[in-house]
Amino acid sequence: MIDTISNLRAMVDNGEALSSQLKKVAFRPRARKKLELTFGPGRAADLIGRTPEAIAKAEAKGRLPQPKIGSNGRRYYTLEDLTLIRQALGIIPGKQSHEPAVVLAVQNFKGGVGKSTITKHLADYLSLQGLRVLVVDCDPQASTSSLFDVDQEALWASEETLAHFLAPTAPLNDFRLTIQDTAWPTTKIVPSSLGLGEIEWHMVAGAEGRQEIMRRFGLLRSGISQVRREFDVILLDPPPAMGFLGMNVMAAATGLVIPVPARQLDFLSTIHFMTNIADTLESLQGYDMGVNYDFIRVVASNYSRSADGETGMLRILQQMCGTNMLTNPILASEEIKNSVQEFRSVYESDKPISSHKTFTRCRDNLDLVFAEILHVIRQQWPSTSLTGFDDRHLLDGEAA
Repeated sequence: MIDTISNLRAMVDNGEALSSQLKKVAFRPRARKKLELTFGPGRAADLIGRTPEAIAKAEAKGRLPQPKIGSNGRRYYTLEDLTLIRQALGIIPGKQSHEPAVVLAVQNFKGGVGKSTITKHLADYLSLQGLRVLVVDCDPQASTSSLFDVDQEALWASEETLAHFLAPTAPLNDFRLTIQDTAWPTTKIVPSSLGLGEIEWHMVAGAEGRQEIMRRFGLLRSGISQVRREFDVILLDPPPAMGFLGMNVMAAATGLVIPVPARQLDFLSTIHFMTNIADTLESLQGYDMGVNYDFIRVVASNYSRSADGETGMLRILQQMCGTNMLTNPILASEEIKNSVQEFRSVYESDKPISSHKTFTRCRDNLDLVFAEILHVIRQQWPSTSLTGFDDRHLLDGEAA
């Protein structure tokens, strides 16, 4: 008879060894991911929200530091430069300091819809716009954590993980201790770890009495409340099932993005998913934990216009979701697939893996999709976005 446990352990050991080899291909051995993004004057100005001419005038008059000059004699800027320019001009890309972050869950129980890939790319897009982003990976599979180059081995011996915070015995009370830096200057992550998969059972075990069940449903929400004013957007990558951990995510979120491929089986699965979400929210109301999302947006993911039936299914999705549906679908792209295989997003390199045309088309499409989401996010803040400055901060030739 096969020893199932030993057999599984052996495959896990083999997989971890192979995983290390894969990362050595994508990154330098034992090195952390480093971003070496640079932006020409046009792209930098677009991200800042000003014209290249206005920025050049401000640099000439000493209001801004001089740009870097490449070996080809052209001006360029880094991510850090963009942050410094925004600060010098008093530009606030996100919310005011007294406003809470938007807590957005990218959720669908159907596998293969691109949940983790969308979470990673959306986080990088928001960071490019200058927003302060916290990613909370609540999926024990840790796909999003891997895309952010989190060292899972280092988490094994740590007692400052999301699993320790969510444990019903609460050995860790300070949610901030679970937060780690990423290669992106304005993005941080609460990574998933192997222990998170075990927490589900501990959450259920011994959960007796109304008050204790309510407390366990709200553990993640209480943790996020400790840091909610320190970030503009908090992205939640939920587990692929609605247990105690999934219900924690649903209770903590203030908005939902639901990715759905425009295929019949995914469409039918999404109907069941939305029913499940509604039932879950009703259950939370029964425990005096009313959850009413500020917005729900559905996005067609991995969409191919040339695939049989997908154009028709997209129309059906649009009819079902109405104004909750994003206008732009996320197009299927080899650039996304190849980037994820290298543990990075399309936004983390200016060098295409495929052709330059494919890379540009892919990034432009993602920009359109995420701009729609950012517009909805901005609507949640009472303050006016990109206007956290007065006339003294305007560049030459610009009106208030």
